[in-house]
Amino acid sequence: MQEILLSPVELRFSFLILYFFAYALIGWLWESAYVSVRKKQLTNSGFLIGPIIPVYGFSVIIVLAVLEPFKNNIGELFVLSALLVTLIEYLTSWLMERLFQARWWDYSDLPFNLNGRVALPISLFWGFGVVVIVKLVHPFVSQFILNLSSFTAIVASIVLTDLLMFDLGFTIANVIGFGAATQRIGNTVETLKAELKNQVTTDTKLSKPLAWFENFRTNVKLMDQQPKLNYVQRRLLHAFPNIKFKRTTTSIKDITRITDFLRQKRR
Repeated sequence: MQEILLSPVELRFSFLILYFFAYALIGWLWESAYVSVRKKQLTNSGFLIGPIIPVYGFSVIIVLAVLEPFKNNIGELFVLSALLVTLIEYLTSWLMERLFQARWWDYSDLPFNLNGRVALPISLFWGFGVVVIVKLVHPFVSQFILNLSSFTAIVASIVLTDLLMFDLGFTIANVIGFGAATQRIGNTVETLKAELKNQVTTDTKLSKPLAWFENFRTNVKLMDQQPKLNYVQRRLLHAFPNIKFKRTTTSIKDITRITDFLRQKRR
């Protein structure tokens, strides 16, 4: 097979893309394994359908580029990487909230958090994780990628980038409908809770009223009026159990309860 002749800049850019996907995959494996163990079931904890979490890829690439002078000083590498990745995480949280009208993760319950977007324990984990990556993981990843032929590097980077763009576009299209659907379900839940509260207040003879969910389960017409979430939208509900929607005050737990029940009912 004839070797593709690439300029040094083009080849470095191809390798950079492959580094991004390598660490986005490693981040996905780590986070999905952690969430799966906690939930005791296999869970894709990423925003996208594919097995990558882009924020990990971007974070590691930026750290490797910016903190290269400090890679031999573990203390400085730990502190600076914790600060840098925390900044990236904060900006990612803010941007995703602005774009999709939802807070995808919330560290408000953790000590020393900033607006629930970042928190000291998570930042310390980032610092430790980056040190492990730079000292132990990156040499192996770098050796593997740099040993690829220029043909393999350019083809792999193009194919992976195309798949990422398709995945991103498809997921964003579903997230737009996801916001409207969860708002409708949230409105239903809040209406049921309000009716139940009013029933308890006005009916003194009612000693043990049904819970709002029991009222929902017995109302066939109301069940038929609820939107049907697709696979991507249901996955996002389970992948981000702490998500907070801007369009509704209903908790993610109540919305997930409704969607899981309807999915079983409509089978």
